[in-house]
Amino acid sequence: MRSNGLRLGSIRGVPVYLTSGWAVIALVLVVLFAPTVQRVLGLGLVPAAVVAAGVPLLLALSVLLHELAHGLTAQRLGVTVREYVLSLWGGHTAFHSAIDRPGASALVAVVGPATNGVLAAVFWWASEAVASPAARLVLAAVAFTNVFVAVFNALPALPMDGGRLLEALVWRVRGDRDLGTLVAARVGQVVAVLVGLVSLYLGAGRGRPDWVTVIWGVLIASMLWQGASAAARLARARRGTRDVDLSQWVVPVLLVPERAPVAALPGRLAGTAPGAVVVLGDQVGRPVAWVQPDSVAAVPEAVRGTTPLSALGQHLPPEAVVVGHRGPDAVARLARAARAGARFVVLVEPGGRLLGAVDVADAVRRLPR
Repeated sequence: MRSNGLRLGSIRGVPVYLTSGWAVIALVLVVLFAPTVQRVLGLGLVPAAVVAAGVPLLLALSVLLHELAHGLTAQRLGVTVREYVLSLWGGHTAFHSAIDRPGASALVAVVGPATNGVLAAVFWWASEAVASPAARLVLAAVAFTNVFVAVFNALPALPMDGGRLLEALVWRVRGDRDLGTLVAARVGQVVAVLVGLVSLYLGAGRGRPDWVTVIWGVLIASMLWQGASAAARLARARRGTRDVDLSQWVVPVLLVPERAPVAALPGRLAGTAPGAVVVLGDQVGRPVAWVQPDSVAAVPEAVRGTTPLSALGQHLPPEAVVVGHRGPDAVARLARAARAGARFVVLVEPGGRLLGAVDVADAVRRLPR
């Protein structure tokens, strides 16, 4: 699954998407910064807005470089990157699978804030070097913003990058990634509450309410709380599925070439256990479809020798072929298959041997709550 948004291109084979949320944040930044431009440079509203538009443009570049630092570092460590996304709250880098080593996770996390620190220095140097007052103002504003992002994102609380560092530290010391996630998520919830309280204090603690400070603070606090809570739920779910073994719920699989005629099936079914799932394999034996026995029975006897089983097959999405059957990773693959609309998942051992099929709905009912 990929994010919705405008595809800007790809970097080292990884697509870059710009969501509609970024347009919202860009408009808000222009509205907030334009009065400052008017006051400092003495410009009219329209010229000030044009100058202010430079801030979200350079911030988009900063966010992209931040995410590229994550992604390129991950690729150097052998982790496959799925996409880069610029969104309402900045951006994120998505991976095809979780990073499985605490040291690698910490390194991928730390390069993000470090990149913002370098960008802050570069933009500040550029603001001192240019002659244009408008360019100097915009570059200084972006430099200040990168400092704020670097410091704030380094806080040891999820969903910030600093939270990934704390998670990796606990993971390394205790050998339990889920415990690290829970600790960093709880710290993130505390930070979210503090951000909300501080914004309310700053916004209401003066002669008249500063609604911009209050609204921004509450929005940021809400985003932090949701991200931290999601991380805590994920850690609890992973802990709750450590002992799950999907293979205990399998029914036998009968793998048949998809080009085989319907007539070839009844004899094979006679030697299988009741309830066996008929799975069609492609030319190299990969499961690509499954067949309902009722569909086979409905084929007239006269055409069973010429009707290929592929004509009766129901598509198996790639997510329905699950390698491995134990623990939270297997449950995560089951969830992806369910989202892809698969009725069954076919369990395959790392060596390629078929273990059987698992009814997705039945497995979901059996999973620990």
